Amino acid sequence: MIYVITGKNDFLRTESLKQKISDFSKKHGELSIEKISSDKADYKSIISAISSLPFLVDRKMIILEEPGQIKEFAEAIDEVFGLVSDNIDVLIYEPRIDKRSSYYKSLKKIKNFTEYSELRPNEISRWAEQYVKQNNGKISSANAFKIVDRVGSNQMLIKNEIDKLLLYGQEISTDTIEGMTDQIPRSTIFQLLDNSLRGNKRAVIEIYEQQKKLKVEAMQIMSLLIWQLHILAIIKTSQSTSTNEIVSLTGLSPFSVENGLKLLRQINFAQLSSIIDRTLELDIKMKTVAINPDESLMVLLLTIN
Repeated sequence: MIYVITGKNDFLRTESLKQKISDFSKKHGELSIEKISSDKADYKSIISAISSLPFLVDRKMIILEEPGQIKEFAEAIDEVFGLVSDNIDVLIYEPRIDKRSSYYKSLKKIKNFTEYSELRPNEISRWAEQYVKQNNGKISSANAFKIVDRVGSNQMLIKNEIDKLLLYGQEISTDTIEGMTDQIPRSTIFQLLDNSLRGNKRAVIEIYEQQKKLKVEAMQIMSLLIWQLHILAIIKTSQSTSTNEIVSLTGLSPFSVENGLKLLRQINFAQLSSIIDRTLELDIKMKTVAINPDESLMVLLLTIN
């Protein structure tokens, strides 16, 4: 049996790998799991491992971590499938694959191919709500959104924050969220986007450089920018200019709505759609193509208006 786990969603991909290892080891024992990392192996050692009979166990799972980094393996992947021993399960774990490559196309033909895509911002808040309930906790939809609004869209970070809140009490309230979670620098992203829309290039450069000095990575800035644009889209489609009404309709915080309304006074719906499309295109490139993320994100911010 051959499995493939891949995709940009670090949290779901990692959880899937853990579950596969747990299920297999429970059935066949701890000695049934073997991990082979591409930086410590070559093509011949991988072929030897997957084609040999298991030792001391009735069945074995060999986890190949990023084997596509080994050129010979990637080029011979179709032949590799036929070399797997009957008593061996192979799990190919590839966090990132170039979807244009023949290697990716070959892997995708496998029946047990699973690709975990990143969740959209509104999907993340729904997931947070479900995660709380799965762990016997209670949370409102508005407070699930509030957690994401405060800590960002990184699922692993959200999970850790929820776990911490559940240790404090089964019901996660607005007070516990505000008292026990740290607010990410969303106001800074608001200032960055505000100056970008105003065409204030000097301020954009200064704010961005400040963030780099604080060791904030480009991907984190992109994540926050996407979340801010998501909020703008929600506010714009609500077809209201009343803060209280929008808060009631969407569950957004008054602070987020007021800031969003300020930004939306500078652009129309067509301009917002164009900015979202450009940001999405860059986000995909930053995760799939070898580009300088800081330079590319800076170009976007300096030309967004």
